[in-house]
This record gives sequence, structure tokens and C-alpha cells, in this order.
Amino acid sequence: MSLMISKSEDAASAFADAWNRHDMGDFAALFADDANFVNVVGMWWKSRTEIERAHRATHETMFRDSRLEGVVSSVVELAPGLASVHYTWTLTGASAPDGSPAGTREGILLLIVKEEQSGWRIKVAQNTDIVPRAIAPPSRR
Repeated sequence: MSLMISKSEDAASAFADAWNRHDMGDFAALFADDANFVNVVGMWWKSRTEIERAHRATHETMFRDSRLEGVVSSVVELAPGLASVHYTWTLTGASAPDGSPAGTREGILLLIVKEEQSGWRIKVAQNTDIVPRAIAPPSRR
């Protein structure tokens, strides 16, 4: 692993950078060996190897021309050397399963990152699509 992330919040920008270069080797290097990743449709990968394999397949197809842009919207120190990072993103250029343009998507990526000797690594990732015009049900209090 040659990637060195020196600050917890830099994990999100490194994630987007590797995504936009479609370099799934660098992308996978951001994760700890035993990382977990749940994507926007509930697929759950339970190791760096699984995460790389799944993303390599999608970047050869539906995400081949995609571009991920966003901002770090929250960083919370959970303990020394452990933090949560929220990255609010917009994805363009993706394709639908039939090859047609998928349109623009927005979402929020949650990363739990841990400081290791080789720098900060993603231990847990949870990605969520933002559903336009979604309204929460009223409280029952």
C-alpha cells in the first residue's frame, strides 16, 4: 500500500480521486484489509478484496465514465485515531443497466476511518442515495 492519508477527512477526497481516475487498485488501498462497505442498494462487502472486486466490475461497466464530486460535510472524532467522515456527493456520467444515461445522483457517504502506521484507512463505509422530495412520516408522539 503506497497511499498515505495524513488526516482523517482526506480519506473522502482520496476516495473521490481514485473513483474519478477509475483506479480500483488505489481505491482499494484506501481500505483496511478487514473493511466493510455497504453500498446504496444494500450490497455488503466484507473485505478489501471484495470491495476492490465489486468496484472494479462496476467501473468497467456502469461507472466507466462517471465522475464523483463532493464535500466533506462532517468530521467527528470518535476516539483518538478513530473518526467518522460524512461526504456529501454528486455523481454524474453513470449508465443504467441497459446502457442509457443514468442521470445525476446525489448522496451521503459515511466513512469510519482509523489511523494506522500506514496512515488513515477506511474501516467502514456506508453509502446512501438522497431520494428527492422524500418526506419523513410525522412523529406519533
